[in-house]
Amino acid sequence: MDDHKVFALDIGTRKIVGLVMEKTEKGYKVTGSEMREHQTRAMLDGQIHDVEAVAQSILDIKLALESKLNIKLESAAAAAAGRSLRTTSGKAVKKRLANSEISRQEVTALELEAVQEAQNRLVSEGQPGKDSSQYFCVGYSIVDYQLENQVIGNLVGQIGAEIAVEVVATFLPRVVVDSLFSSLKRADLSVQSLTLEPIAAISIAIPPNMRLLNLALVDIGAGTSDIALVRDGNIYGYAMVPLGGDELTEKLASHYLLDFLSAEKVKRQMLDHEIIDCQDILGNQLHLPAAEVSEVLERTAGEIALAIAECIVSLNQKAPDAVICIGGGSLTVNLMGLLASALGLPANRVGTRTPQALDNITVNPDYLKGPQGVTPLGIAYHALSSPMVPFIRVQVNEREIPMWNMGDLTVASALLSSGISLTNIYGRPGLGKTIELNGAVKVFKGQLGTPPQIQVNGREASLDALVKEGDRISYQPGTDGTDARIFIKDLMTLDSGMVWVNGEELPLTPTFTVNGQRWDVEEEIPDRAQVKVWPAARLDNVLLQAGLSLEMLQERIYHYRLNGEDRTCRWLPVQVSVNGKPGQLQDFIEFGDRIEYRLNSVQPRLRDIPESQELCNLKVTVNQQPVELSCGEPRIVMNGQEVELDALLIDGAELQVDGSQSQAILSDIFRAIEFKPNVSGKLIIRVDGEEAGFTTPISQGSEIQLTWE
Repeated sequence: MDDHKVFALDIGTRKIVGLVMEKTEKGYKVTGSEMREHQTRAMLDGQIHDVEAVAQSILDIKLALESKLNIKLESAAAAAAGRSLRTTSGKAVKKRLANSEISRQEVTALELEAVQEAQNRLVSEGQPGKDSSQYFCVGYSIVDYQLENQVIGNLVGQIGAEIAVEVVATFLPRVVVDSLFSSLKRADLSVQSLTLEPIAAISIAIPPNMRLLNLALVDIGAGTSDIALVRDGNIYGYAMVPLGGDELTEKLASHYLLDFLSAEKVKRQMLDHEIIDCQDILGNQLHLPAAEVSEVLERTAGEIALAIAECIVSLNQKAPDAVICIGGGSLTVNLMGLLASALGLPANRVGTRTPQALDNITVNPDYLKGPQGVTPLGIAYHALSSPMVPFIRVQVNEREIPMWNMGDLTVASALLSSGISLTNIYGRPGLGKTIELNGAVKVFKGQLGTPPQIQVNGREASLDALVKEGDRISYQPGTDGTDARIFIKDLMTLDSGMVWVNGEELPLTPTFTVNGQRWDVEEEIPDRAQVKVWPAARLDNVLLQAGLSLEMLQERIYHYRLNGEDRTCRWLPVQVSVNGKPGQLQDFIEFGDRIEYRLNSVQPRLRDIPESQELCNLKVTVNQQPVELSCGEPRIVMNGQEVELDALLIDGAELQVDGSQSQAILSDIFRAIEFKPNVSGKLIIRVDGEEAGFTTPISQGSEIQLTWE
């Protein structure tokens, strides 16, 4: 046959339709057609189960058309059933450097990774042990992109540390294609072209200028209803509902006690007969009004419509602009209205498409003139209008890969068909480390990953590069960057010098601790570590290297109550001087300095509390001026027990100090005041208004007056 003619086969669940279409100057014309119904369950859910039976039916159609048209048929255009498609979701997540823009190539790689994840899930759920190359990917759509766990419209050009994409991908099992090819071969036919039934139907049912709309094409067959969604000029989603015309037939069979074939005839005749004559399984003659039959089917038709509507909305995320129905099941009375109602669309937004509405196509046989004729006509039309070989073969890393020719094929689709793992197309950046250095947080980045190395026929290429028959693809995934490794020596310079501590020379280097432990400069620092660095020129570091423990250099804070009042004592177990002057641990010193230190007790004693010494003193007034006299130890009670001044202070202690019994004699005041005698006068002494002498006892609060007469 010449290039202007095609032999097309629509291999359905119930029947096979074969037709010869010719391309003319005025359009397309069907010159002959034949139909054969399956005598057995040779087909199930769009897949050929009995290759020999299907091959025989194809051969019968072929021979009949050859005889009728006086031509030789050597090849055929065919289509895989939409109900054979498998749809599932996949998600890919990628860590990346937060400060770089996201490229288109990076997003493509992420999408491809998500599609393969969906493909692998399909394999694991369906045929464990099979590899992903057993499925052809026929398309995918984006559910959403995510940036830092937030949904975003487009990732390209954004900046972030984590990106993700979720896809819904559709696959065709390779076994469906293999059984189709096998059946054609047994009928002495080669494959001229191969497509999907929804694509073929859309090619004539929805003109290109309508495909910018969001439309749903529903092919309601005998056992299933196949759904394809169109938006922005492309098919972007497929689905299948396991309900079709057989549910209606079975309802009639059950209600009227009919065998399946009789019920099928009743269903078909109700479209153009007011009264339908039939016979039930008991031999009773029935005269059924078409209106009554329609009422019997109302509920079942509503269930089918609801299932189709729910599937469309689930796949499309909303109701489409319109729904176009084809297939014999679309002729069911009131089904279009029920579907419109289930979708919340006006009744005129849901309807059937028939070949009579198709431009430039001439159809003669009656069985091709209804909605059931759209798919076989579409298969023929698609083969004539978009001629292409069904498969191309390319090499991926020197292994031959067959690719189903669905149009523009890319490196990405070749990699997907090859079964190569795509979980790390772009090398991931190495893990960074976060370190707290002397209280300040520092972040150290890992190394960048590398992009994939892709060549087509020896030339550098991208994932989006188109491929053709015989192309040689070389692919190496990107490599991951190395994780950050941080050492003490990377944090600061290691200055050194010499000082004298308690008269002995001491060479100095900085001191380091990691999570409280002494750390060597060559040891790697773990992630999230707390690092403290004492420079060589700081006094606390000098004392550490002189042999003092970290405990002796840590200030302690003690809380206690003294005679009912809350008090605080800050205590450092060491006293230090630098070049003869008091030093603080945070002071910086010079190489060559002389340092002296003396150790106190680790814990303070009660006599080290300033308040206790104050209460030990006798407080009096001399000529109305306050004076304090030291009078020995007071009575001290700590946590209910009497103690001495040398007792260690307990954190949180309750202290009572009583100095009221402290006594002295009047002459003791002359140790605390400046007294210049008047040689020409007489000293008059009064204590609390009474005349007194040098040995008169004085007590807490005594008022003393010294005058000369």
